[in-house]
Amino acid sequence: MPRRPGGRMQSTRPTLIGARVPRIEDDRLLTGRGRYIADVVRPGMVEAAFVRSELPHAEVRAVDTSAALGSPGVHAAFSGADLPIGPLPDLVEWVRPVRQSLLAHERVRYVGCPLAVVVADDRYLAEDAAELVDVELEPLPTVATADAALAADAPLLYPEWGDNLLLSMAPENPAVDAAFERFRTISGTYTTQRHAAAPLETRGVVAEHDGDRLTVWISTQAAHLVRTMLAGVLGLAERDVRVITPDVGGGFGQKNQLYPEDYLVPWLAMRLRRPVRWIEDRHEHLLTSCHARDTRIELSAAVREDGTIAALRGRVRTDLGSGEAFPGGFGPSLVAVGSLCGPYRIPHQCVAVEGVVTNKTPLGGYRGYGMPEGTFAIERLVDKIGRELGIDPLDLRRRMILDPDDLPYETAAGARLDSGSHRAAFERAVEIGERMLAEERERAEPGAHLGVGYATYIEGVAASAFSVTGIRSGQDSADLRFDPDGGVTVAVGISAMGQGAHTSVATLVAEALALPIDQVRVVMGDTDTAPFGLGSYASRSAVVAGGAIAQAAEVLRRKGTEIAAHLLEAAPEDLELADGGFQVRGSPGSAVPWAQIARVALTRTFELPPGTAPGLDARASYEPPGIDHGPRPDGKMNAAANYTNSTHAAVVEVDPGTGVVRVRRYAAVHDCGRVINPLTVAGQIHGGVAQGIGGALHEQLPYEDGQPLATTFADYALPTAGEIPDITTEELCSPAPEIPFGIKGAGEAGIIGPPAAIASAVEHALGVTGVDTTPLTPSAVRRLIEEARS
Repeated sequence: MPRRPGGRMQSTRPTLIGARVPRIEDDRLLTGRGRYIADVVRPGMVEAAFVRSELPHAEVRAVDTSAALGSPGVHAAFSGADLPIGPLPDLVEWVRPVRQSLLAHERVRYVGCPLAVVVADDRYLAEDAAELVDVELEPLPTVATADAALAADAPLLYPEWGDNLLLSMAPENPAVDAAFERFRTISGTYTTQRHAAAPLETRGVVAEHDGDRLTVWISTQAAHLVRTMLAGVLGLAERDVRVITPDVGGGFGQKNQLYPEDYLVPWLAMRLRRPVRWIEDRHEHLLTSCHARDTRIELSAAVREDGTIAALRGRVRTDLGSGEAFPGGFGPSLVAVGSLCGPYRIPHQCVAVEGVVTNKTPLGGYRGYGMPEGTFAIERLVDKIGRELGIDPLDLRRRMILDPDDLPYETAAGARLDSGSHRAAFERAVEIGERMLAEERERAEPGAHLGVGYATYIEGVAASAFSVTGIRSGQDSADLRFDPDGGVTVAVGISAMGQGAHTSVATLVAEALALPIDQVRVVMGDTDTAPFGLGSYASRSAVVAGGAIAQAAEVLRRKGTEIAAHLLEAAPEDLELADGGFQVRGSPGSAVPWAQIARVALTRTFELPPGTAPGLDARASYEPPGIDHGPRPDGKMNAAANYTNSTHAAVVEVDPGTGVVRVRRYAAVHDCGRVINPLTVAGQIHGGVAQGIGGALHEQLPYEDGQPLATTFADYALPTAGEIPDITTEELCSPAPEIPFGIKGAGEAGIIGPPAAIASAVEHALGVTGVDTTPLTPSAVRRLIEEARS
């Protein structure tokens, strides 16, 4: 029978992939029927509150919980010295161990570090009692910045290390050295500030132990990873731990981390033999949930006479805070190195990495995961090269950007690009950007300072996480099960956190089996009902779930073909998938629906073909091909399954009197392979761009001598709807040749481009140079203007 590439049977119905299908999860969420972690209430439940360090660096002399234990409604109070569990395992062997305690009992290394926990009838009583815990800390000198941490006489956060480097990588590349000896050098230093994901829903955990099994409800992006880690730390068999993820009000990588509270609340439930809940407040969230970015990239290019780059070298230095994070906060630094070459023909690079510990909240994951930082550095450097050589920066990019004939192409870092529309996306974005600037100039008051800027990049999707976890590789699973009425239940190991995962999964199942989408029920986020999976991060969900769905669906199609052929008294090779079942090719009247096939397979088994087993279900696990889980002998690494590409255009208006930057128009021309649902992809891009604008202009987490200065939304400036312009998105389509359905991923693309595009636009608007640091707050812009005048 005719089959599509990859073994798929031909279908006679129009494809669902690419259709603008309304998201199936939205009605429930928008009508208030969502169930988030704070909605989980168990009989007899008590609540926890934490005592946290007010000092950034100190030795713990004593933590006395006796007064708290005598407070009304209190059931328990524990300090670090009381805990029989911990420290947490250090699973990544190639970085230094931090031996993180669940409650600090020897040393605190950041403000907000948990010292004790109090459990009471409700949160109010728990917090009142927590104030009675007597903590004695002996202050230690504060390590305030990454530069200070590397000074010869710097205080040490981990004295056994001998310095403050969690990791230090200094590769060598003779080809890079040769290029720098031969060609002119142009350099720059590019800094991305510390900020945070700030999801609408903070973190939270509810745990219950029934004497046999532990059930944990948690707001996370990776339920099975939580189960694995909980079982290991608490000394339980994984089969005796059930992890349930309710609706998640935003994850953005910050909920891909595991935190001390995630272990402590389940331990408390086991110890007290009653359900325990902890819901993080916003102050706690900004203090203790992992921060992000805080990276300085020193980058130099060996530049040929025509401006093209022969080689890159430099250093990525990241302030990791205390380093007490899992997965490790050093991961984005590695991704930044891998993204520096972008979609350009740059044959060689050699970039060092330094992960420095300081007395700040630990660094972790955030949407983009190093790619915004790397893109900001290379795009700013390309603009600088163009200025210094008198070459239009757009023409310089045209000289380096990949053409279709260059593909497949391996970057200097080892990324294998097998498809993409790098030049087409760039040219289209420039066309849109010039038009938007002209239109804004027509509307603007005389003398308005308007400018346009661009950023072009690639995004690795479905990446391996082994190098930052020591336990996660790249696979995921799917179970497909027909019911007797012809409906299908699909269970997948990925997680939903607002990105439209239910709709994407249902679409792919309906597409693979030629079913209406409303006949597909999606299950995820429960380790008892979903097959083992690694969760949702790194724009991986559609790729890995889609691959597993394609393989499981192929099993069902083959069995369905055998049963249909038997019922129709036809040869299997004469059948084709039709809308809702199978038909004899060219004879629509000779058809069998899936409902009839399911009834035969599940209830009327006497009608099955001889030798065919009952049942109509299949499970498959899928790992995308070609992923490196560690560096190859040449030091290169293809860490992702595939790579999207995009170019962004930003039009800004700058008020030179106040320094206020307003993004007037924004466009993203994006290529994520075959688009499952244009509405979902547009939503992903819009949301990412909004976060990118926030990071470029507003959001920051400043510290003064280890004390955080933005611990509420009164101080942490998130963009509002008034700061986000209308966003134009256009999708190109370069199907991934080795991935089922030809899909790639779209979860992080929107956030990567705004910092670089907006910085370039501000330079254009003001006629200044040196916009090399974010955020571009009014005071920062005013300083740029004053420096230019002087």
